[in-house]
Formats: sequence, C-alpha cells, structure tokens
Amino acid sequence: MVAISWHIGLLFVGLLLLRLSGQGLSSHTAQTAMAKFFDHERGKALSISNLGFPIGEAILPLGITALLTVFNWRMTWGTILLVITCIMIPFIQLVLKQDDADLEADNDSLSKNSDADYSYMRVLGDYRFYFLFPAVLLPAFWATGFFLYQVSVAESLGWTATLIASAFVMFAVARILSSLGVGPLIDRYKARTIFPYYMLPMAAGFVFAFYHPGSWSAFVYMALLGATMGMGGALKSALWAELYGTKTVGTVRSMFSSLMVFSSALSPFMMGWLIDNGVATTTILFWAVVTTLIGTLLAIAAFSSRLRLFMKNNMG
Repeated sequence: MVAISWHIGLLFVGLLLLRLSGQGLSSHTAQTAMAKFFDHERGKALSISNLGFPIGEAILPLGITALLTVFNWRMTWGTILLVITCIMIPFIQLVLKQDDADLEADNDSLSKNSDADYSYMRVLGDYRFYFLFPAVLLPAFWATGFFLYQVSVAESLGWTATLIASAFVMFAVARILSSLGVGPLIDRYKARTIFPYYMLPMAAGFVFAFYHPGSWSAFVYMALLGATMGMGGALKSALWAELYGTKTVGTVRSMFSSLMVFSSALSPFMMGWLIDNGVATTTILFWAVVTTLIGTLLAIAAFSSRLRLFMKNNMG
C-alpha cells in the first residue's frame, strides 16, 4: 500500500499496517511464542528472538540507503515486499514446520499446564500489576524522549550531534550483549529475581549524562541505556509467563505492550513541552533518575513477602 499509494489517506493506512502489523504484531508474536513454548530455556530463547531489533537497527538503514541510490522510494518499498513474500514468509513456514508427533506433544504440554487462565480483568485485579507498571513503561518513555530530541540534549550537555550519533554504536552493542547475557540468568535465577533491578543501568546512564565530565560520558550514557533496553525485552516476556502462566501470556503481554506504546507516544509531547518552556536538560535528567529509582523500588516491593501478606489480609 505504501509503494502504490497515490493519496495521503492510502499512505496513512499503509503506515498504520506497517507500524501495528509489522513492527508491533511481529515482535509481539515472536516474543509470545518464545515465552509460551520454551519452558526450560525460556530466557535464552527470548534473548535470541530479542536480537531482531538491534540487528535490524544496525543493518537495515544501510541497506535501505543503498537501495535508494539505485531505485526511487516506491521501487524500494516494492523490493522490501518481494523480500518478505518470496524469502521471509517461506523461510518462517519452513522453520515452523513440525511433524504430527511434535505438534501433538506441544498440545499435550499446553493442555497439562496448571496455570490460571488470566484475563484482562484478572490482571487488573492483581496488585503486582500496579507496582510493576512504572518499571515496564519508564524505559520506553525516557529512551523515546531523549532519542527524539537527541540533538537538543547533546548540545545542552556539551556534546556534538556527530558525537551522540557515534555513541549509538555503543547503544547497539550493549543492547545485543545484554540481551544475550540476561537469557542464561533468567533460566538460572528466574525473571522475577532480576526484573526489579534492570532499570539501574539506565539510571546510571542518566547520572553520567547529568555530570557529563567529557565526551567519553556520551558513550557510557548510550551503552548503559542499551543495557537496560536489551535486558528489558527478554525479562518482561519471561516475567509474564512466570506470573500469569504460559496459557495466556499473549493476552497479558499485549496488554502491557499497548500501554508501553502509549507511554512512548506520550514522551515526545512531554519532552517537547518541557524543552520549549525552558526546562534545563539536567533538570529533566534529574527527574528521569528519580522516577527510575522509584520504579525500581516499586518493582522490588511487588515481590516482597510482607507486601503479599498485607495484600492478602486486606484484600481477602
């Protein structure tokens, strides 16, 4: 639809399909599948599937730039269409092809799952949802805001636009390494043990940016943000499977994903309003650190045995 769009309305529909059915639904389906069907090595499976975004962010812009030197933008979108339909979809079907015995074994495993069948309302009735809510939303909120206004942020911190662009390499590398590294930790210690602390690297990155003693701090700042973003993808999917069971992990994950999309969409408006009204970048960084630490404390409290006992006694 984007390739053949002759009207802005058709272009809008095409972009909506790309955003929701492409980036949104494809990643949601992949992460849900990993969390649902991998019981013993769920963390490693989620870590591997989580590599799609950083690898794509590193490779695809260069590939698209190369295509645009040869074709116009319509032909470039047409080329993407051919790659998806002729290569990617057949490849995925080949990978997912199972014989009847394997499929029957999977169905038996799912039917024996004793986890509760959680619905949206039951999740909303779980007090842990509200304690985990900030930790789920804050990384996407702050990362989106700071990345969108990266030039303004960089200049106010004494960094050049070229420097912050170069530091994105560290973001990608840290995101990949942290994604791979957190998988075995999830399998060994469980996601609920690690999740409350996964925002601390991001908070440390904001602290480095706040003090910005030199150009090197830009690379540390981006690397620490990348570490949190890399761990978050695998940790959150594994956490929903642990808390609410694998039967309805797709339902639970879609709920949190929708809220996270809303959070990341709200961030540019709030950041833009603050910058336009003369709020200093250091002040914004200060509140980013404060909110991140509050979110960390709430996530720790969500798994506190004392809080669980208190909620049980007072909520029946």
